[in-house]
Amino acid sequence: MQMIWVSSQASKQTAFFSIFFGLVLLVFSPFIPGLIGIFLAAAILILSLACIGMGITMRGTVFSLPLVILGLVGGFLSLYALLTPEVTVSFMGLLLGIVILLMGISQLFFSPKFIEDKLSWFFLVGGGIVTILVGFYMILYPQEGMQLVMAFLGLYLIIYGIIGFFRSKKVGYSEFSY
Repeated sequence: MQMIWVSSQASKQTAFFSIFFGLVLLVFSPFIPGLIGIFLAAAILILSLACIGMGITMRGTVFSLPLVILGLVGGFLSLYALLTPEVTVSFMGLLLGIVILLMGISQLFFSPKFIEDKLSWFFLVGGGIVTILVGFYMILYPQEGMQLVMAFLGLYLIIYGIIGFFRSKKVGYSEFSY
């Protein structure tokens, strides 16, 4: 089974949005990981408070004490994470590094299916190799890796947008119908 890159007139708008968000990620890459860490810590704090509330309302059941303990532990950990978002970002960077490594391996695995379309094949092989390298870097250096991932994602979106823009020029209005 051969796979192809599907382009339409809507690909031009998608390409412009991809390039725009890629540039935003490149410019703001040093600040985004800290914001993500604060957001995750705040979300965990809210969930922990909800666990405590559920444990109190379920007083007299088997689940009451475990929910309160889980809520207290989660609350203390989230407060610690709010005070030091670097810890949250480091842990998240480690997990994301593993996911990115697996994503790069899957890109290399699926690249032979795009052999008919040389540009898509080159994009998948090149992107897969770079993705594997970024995944290893994130596993080794999770704190710096989060900034690298934001910049990498920005570059990836820009390249994807440029390819989509050139592909959309090849498609005429008569070739595309809903």
